Amino acid sequence: MERGVIETDPRHTIRSIRKAIRGNVIRALVELITNSDDSYIRLEEENKSHDGLIEIVYRKESYCGLFAVRDHAEGMSIDDVRNGFKKYGAATSGLKSGKSVRGYFGQGAKDALASMAEGKICTFKDGYYTECKLFIEDGRPIYEISDPTLCNQVLRDTHKIYENGTVAYFKADPRNSVTVPQLSTVQEELSKNYLLRKIMTNPDRKVYLIDGETGKKRLLRYQFPQGREILSEDFSVQFGKYGLFPIHISIWRADRELTQIGDDRDGGLLITDDKNAVLDISLFKYESEPLASYFFGEVRIGQFRRLLENEEAVLREERDGLDLKHPFCSAIVTEIEKRLELKVREEKLRRQREAQSKIDIEESIRYKNAIHMINEIAELEAQTVMNLGTNLSDRIEDPPDGFSLYPKSANITVGKRYAFEIRLNTNIVRHGSIIKIGCSNPKIKILTPNIHISIDDGDGIIRKYVTVEGSEPNVNGTLRAETSDRFSEAKISVIPEKDVLLDEGMIFQPESVTLRPNQPRKVYLLVYIKIIEGGSRIKISSDNESINVSDIEIVVNESDAVRHVAKNEIEVWGEGDGQDGMITAECDEHIALLEVHTRSKEADQKKGHKGMFSEPDFSFDPEPLQRTSYSEETGKVIIYVNFPSVQLYLGEDCKYKKTLPAQVMIADLVAERCFLEIAKRKVLNSGATLRPEAIQDRIQRDAFELSRKYGKKLHEVLVDQDLLTQAKNFINA
Repeated sequence: MERGVIETDPRHTIRSIRKAIRGNVIRALVELITNSDDSYIRLEEENKSHDGLIEIVYRKESYCGLFAVRDHAEGMSIDDVRNGFKKYGAATSGLKSGKSVRGYFGQGAKDALASMAEGKICTFKDGYYTECKLFIEDGRPIYEISDPTLCNQVLRDTHKIYENGTVAYFKADPRNSVTVPQLSTVQEELSKNYLLRKIMTNPDRKVYLIDGETGKKRLLRYQFPQGREILSEDFSVQFGKYGLFPIHISIWRADRELTQIGDDRDGGLLITDDKNAVLDISLFKYESEPLASYFFGEVRIGQFRRLLENEEAVLREERDGLDLKHPFCSAIVTEIEKRLELKVREEKLRRQREAQSKIDIEESIRYKNAIHMINEIAELEAQTVMNLGTNLSDRIEDPPDGFSLYPKSANITVGKRYAFEIRLNTNIVRHGSIIKIGCSNPKIKILTPNIHISIDDGDGIIRKYVTVEGSEPNVNGTLRAETSDRFSEAKISVIPEKDVLLDEGMIFQPESVTLRPNQPRKVYLLVYIKIIEGGSRIKISSDNESINVSDIEIVVNESDAVRHVAKNEIEVWGEGDGQDGMITAECDEHIALLEVHTRSKEADQKKGHKGMFSEPDFSFDPEPLQRTSYSEETGKVIIYVNFPSVQLYLGEDCKYKKTLPAQVMIADLVAERCFLEIAKRKVLNSGATLRPEAIQDRIQRDAFELSRKYGKKLHEVLVDQDLLTQAKNFINA
């Protein structure tokens, strides 16, 4: 009788390697980053200090991409390398010995390096250097381990590791069916990859992506969506001889609809073990359920590693999630789906209640008129539009011939918006008329080419506004507004503007940017070296830790200046959706400000509504933290019905919404939020060099002034005046 261990066919190993990585650079980097994190975890469990630094270096070489993942953790001895890379699928990470690592399968780094070109590990341990190459040759997975050598300065400088640590290298070659990503794509996808979520949110880890060409570093972090926890529960699942497994589930409802597919999804329940190793992310049978599209959270499975230690096939070999065919996983998913089902029902009920509270025709007219008014106010006050006509608060006078542009001539400067006023008499220019706007010079842009006069505009003498913008200095044009039987003209001259650099010494270009999360954008800091001399140090900082800048200091270099202006390129990026911040550049008394917003759907921000605001909406969240909020994406002011002071007047499910007290409350809430948002935009777009701590005071002051100027008019439109008259008559009776 012959007896022995069945050998694994090399072809099977190669299929496993390629199936795990799939020619995907991000998957390869995820495995290597996880290995570095595991090494730091082992140091932590031995109470050894470390810096938690993981560096990903990326450099393009022709059509290929060269990658390195470096840590400064344990490093590996020659025995560690042999144990780790000579066998495929062996328990090499420390899981079997009780370490809190994620390396369940003993093949992550091998898959990553062998599936790419020129894969190798270079490691430093206690004064010795070892190198291991991994590749596929003649259909077989091959390793080559060099003999350990004493470390020297050349080796350390080459690999940039000066104590213990490891760096893995590989080349992404498109000739091997590997897609070579852009640097910004690597940043976005690594920051959001669900398998790295615990690493990217761990304050004890600092993960940097380094541009191999420039040496610039980008800190990679992940920020969970803004939302509210709707379930936090502990339960247990019984499974065979193992007994009870403690489970904790936390479900959150985001403030916006989430992405529920892909490795970089922000929705779904993150499945982890009790050592924070990520196992999966899913909503299971509710993956495609629209009612669950706002859900995210986490499920933590205690004692999960007992199953792995006993070789239970609870994870798919591709390392991309739970194996739902396994009875334990099936039992867990059943319990998760029960709880999701309850939350989906609650979401359905919530949306039904919101649908029932939709405004009727009479309310819609009032809201439409109010929003029309507030958008006109916003256009004048917040859009960096200089009003060339009369103020809204001024008494309106009859225009000659019932139709006229004001003023008849004006000087404007490049890049700023200016509002001409059209004043008309609706007894002459009737409701339903369309006013066409044009200019004789195409270098003067018309931002409001058509104006429709509707019955909602009111009767008698009314104002409309035409916004123009000059694109080039030293040009002239004639602005013409015409309707069926009337026209009016005004002369425009675009004159050069005194460069702000001459006054302030430096300025960001542009002064405001909107970014997608974890997608960097280049901006420029222009420095006028006649004011801020060469050799000066400019400090750059952000007032929001979720908004980052590539340089924290710039040294002014006169040799870079063209016509006395030095142009310094920097990159900015934000870690999460809905973040707003101000980046400040300071040098002595000179200050430049850059306004930054991060939004998930930048391209869709202004779709679906015209102007800054659209009709208000009502939220029925059971425990809101504020009375109102504002969405830049939809332009809606959201009123939280269940906030105590709001519910007092509106009642449960808005049942008192049509009463006079409720209408006054709604008008107050809409006015308060709209004036605050207009003031915020006005201040941030003003270009005034305010220190960050002074900005909020200026916003509050301007919001109060807007309320004083326009609050009464807005209340007159939002509140049913017949109800108000009845109340006054009752008191006077």
